[in-house]
Order: sequence, then C-alpha cells, then structure tokens
Amino acid sequence: MTLDPMLQHTAAVTLALVFGSAAYGKFTAWDEFEGVVQNFRVLPRMLVPWVARVVPPLEAIVAAAVLVPASRDLAGGLMAALLAVFAIGIAVNLARGRFDIDCGCFRSSLRQNLSGWLVLRNAVLIVLALACVATPGGRVLGVADLFFALMGSAVLFLVYLSVGYVTLRRPPTFEENYQRSLAGRG
Repeated sequence: MTLDPMLQHTAAVTLALVFGSAAYGKFTAWDEFEGVVQNFRVLPRMLVPWVARVVPPLEAIVAAAVLVPASRDLAGGLMAALLAVFAIGIAVNLARGRFDIDCGCFRSSLRQNLSGWLVLRNAVLIVLALACVATPGGRVLGVADLFFALMGSAVLFLVYLSVGYVTLRRPPTFEENYQRSLAGRG
C-alpha cells in the first residue's frame, strides 16, 4: 500500500510527539511507573521491574526512529505492537471491572483512569503507526508540504492532549466529599 508522503510525515511527527511525551513522563516518574505496571496485574511480579525499565527507553527510541525515513517502517511496526499490547492490558482490566487505576500514559499529575476511550485512542494511534509502515508515494515534498505536515501533527497532538484532559475523571464536589466524610464517621 502506498501513502502520500505528506500524510506519512504527519503521522510520524504526531507519533513522535505522543511517544516522546509518554517517555518523558515515565522517565520523570521512574519509580511511580513500576507501580503502574504492577497495578495492571497482567505480568508475573518478577517481570514488572524489567518491563518498567524497558518501556520508557523503548518509547523514546521509537519516537526518534519514526522521524528518520530509513527506520520509519520498523519504528511504526514497533509502535503499533506497543499500542496493541497497551490496549489489550487496558481492555483486560476493564473486563475485570478495574476502572480506577492509572493507565500510566503520563505522570500521576495527569492521571487517566482506564476507560473504553483509551482503547479507542490506541486503535487510532495504531492506524497512524501503520501509516508509517506503508510505502510512501513517489512525490517529492516541498517546503510547504513539510510545513503543513508539521502543522497537522501539532493539531493532532493538541487534539490528543485535549481529549485526554476532557476524559479525565472530574474531582469530587464539595458535597460528595462531605457525604464521604459523614459515611466514614459511622
């Protein structure tokens, strides 16, 4: 399958932003991320520290590699595989009724509880990753094409972040906190 190179560049830069920001969040909360991996309860306990140490560097590497045309298809394939694994882990926990755990996508300050939205989001990102695996068309990109690819990536990344913020669980109201405090006294 061939794809217009401008669309492929847009997908690559968008994924580099997504994976790069995810890696950064994990690097800055290294010990926290191990707890997130453990909380998913899908790996044997002995593998958790190893996986927690491998995922952030791997995300950073593929974020950089997807920007290089020579490694884009490999990086896109690895991204699609990682996203599929993450989506399966989320879906397994949703099936278990475990909605109140952090997905681990960002730092705990941007904690996102598990939801069907996250599975759908990963499916959309998988489509972008597969666009990076496609053969680029023979058209040579001009400066304007690269500009629009960068602007398209910026918009897609901002939509990604915005939807993430919109789907965050709202904090409890004063009334809900008050009712919980009364329930805790009795």
